[in-house]
Amino acid sequence: MKKLLLLLLCCFILGSSFAQEHARLYIPPKDSLERKNLAEWQDLQFGLLMHWGAYSQWGIVDSWSLCPEDEGWCERRGEHADNWYDYKNAYENLQTTFNPTQFQPERWAAAAEAAGMRYVVFTTKHHDGIAMYDTKMNDLSIIKATPAKKDMIQPFFAELRKRDIKCGAYFSLLD
Repeated sequence: MKKLLLLLLCCFILGSSFAQEHARLYIPPKDSLERKNLAEWQDLQFGLLMHWGAYSQWGIVDSWSLCPEDEGWCERRGEHADNWYDYKNAYENLQTTFNPTQFQPERWAAAAEAAGMRYVVFTTKHHDGIAMYDTKMNDLSIIKATPAKKDMIQPFFAELRKRDIKCGAYFSLLD
């Protein structure tokens, strides 16, 4: 019993020192404009992290349904739900049918404003790899890979800026 307590104590001490060591890795930016921008974001308090992409046409939470947990929000649904391989193939082909013809960024921005939001962080590319803007990095963009053929970020950010709502861009490197 004493050995177990000693082991737990050692783990706690090592874990604490590890966390403190990593806490020291943050280096504040030297650029005064970056520091000012970070300070502004610190005080915004209420906003939205918005995930929206080809997966939205299925009404699912991005790619979580490819590896679902026991949570209802990430379970597989629809005609391919019973067969993982069929589901994965159908998921990977969502860009071929993603065409948000009723995209109305002014309504999204108005809803954020009416709710009192002070910022919106929009998913510019989730880890499914589809960029919501034109990119030269690959062909997986809303411009090149979908029937939509139009940038979704610029008009949405323009609407947010009209309402003095700060814009942020979430970009996943995992694709």
